[in-house]
Amino acid sequence: MKILLLQTWLGREQHPVLPLGLASVAGSLEKHQVWIEDLNLSRSPMDKLRSALAEFNPDAVGFSLRNADTTSFNDRYSFIPRCLEQIELTSRLCPNAHILAGGAGFSIFAEQIMDQSPYIHCGVTGHGERIAPELISQRACGLFHGERGDFVSPRFDLLSISSYLPFEQNLAVGVEVNRGCDRRCTYCSYPAISGKSVQERSSELINRDIRQLAALGSRHLFLIAPVLNNRKARGMEVASMVGSLDSGITWEAYHSALDFDGEYASFIRDSGCTAVSFSPDGGTAGQMERVGKDYNPVLLESAITLAVSNGIEISLNIFPWDAAGGVHEMIRAFRNGARWGRLAGSGLRRLRFSLIRKHPGTPFAPASVSLNGRLPMKEFNRPSALGMLAFRAMERIYGRNLNKT
Repeated sequence: MKILLLQTWLGREQHPVLPLGLASVAGSLEKHQVWIEDLNLSRSPMDKLRSALAEFNPDAVGFSLRNADTTSFNDRYSFIPRCLEQIELTSRLCPNAHILAGGAGFSIFAEQIMDQSPYIHCGVTGHGERIAPELISQRACGLFHGERGDFVSPRFDLLSISSYLPFEQNLAVGVEVNRGCDRRCTYCSYPAISGKSVQERSSELINRDIRQLAALGSRHLFLIAPVLNNRKARGMEVASMVGSLDSGITWEAYHSALDFDGEYASFIRDSGCTAVSFSPDGGTAGQMERVGKDYNPVLLESAITLAVSNGIEISLNIFPWDAAGGVHEMIRAFRNGARWGRLAGSGLRRLRFSLIRKHPGTPFAPASVSLNGRLPMKEFNRPSALGMLAFRAMERIYGRNLNKT
């Protein structure tokens, strides 16, 4: 069979990200003729879609929606409407093709998207590479949940790696390390998408990917895991894989402040780590406890100090509002966030204040989710009108985005 795998155009200019999920799905389809197309690389995405369909004339088309929306209260934009347009166009131009949809963004809103589009025959939530061959060969219809199983090696040979290299500092080129998350941050959709337990990828496969990407010109990698140091020993193990190549490759990853001690900080620095991202989520001890974080401000401040003293930049993501704490605690959260930014000094890459986005499958999820082009405000955990005035004032006083990339 001829199978076209598409990274859907997000509908506006966004820096491209290597479609690792599609490459992994392609790795499980070795018995078929597979073509991967990232529409975000084209200046005319819809024309590119038309030409790809005409040239390849596929028997099956798989759409990957990487992001459903920006998740940002200050930049509310849904990528779903454009995705549905691309699916409809494909159905019109290739009426006999079996159409599948998946990806992280799709997984969050899978039922709603399937209800909105009559053109999707088969939807897959989570990681679909293990079940994709059977779903495609049987022309299955309906919504399925991906099996975690063993990891599949991605087909980097089907991708134009060079197109993503200019965006490496924006996390565009990644290597999968772990799947799933056993933490219970109340707003987070990772466990619903990837599983509620951690699945660690083998050293052999990680090393293979790193070496392949290095040979293809990559110099900076994003090590993909909900929390790289979910186990301190695991974080150090993965770091040593990059460092042992002696290739000059640098890397970054998401981290927890828990167990981020001096030994760990110096070890990952020596392996090529240049940046870590912490998501304390709350800006006070009470807020952090209520959103389910497993560390507190004292541990966070220690981790920040250790990172920057080892020459590692940091990014911080903070949700300064929750109803239990009220406006007074929100103000303290903004002040603490700004203090943590000052603690990082020149090592601060980004400090972001935002509101929690209500995603299905999480305790913050609303009963129903609208798929309007611009996301409604009710999908954010936001204060009252008076509280929003305070939030905006605090943003102006303390908010800053120092993204150096």
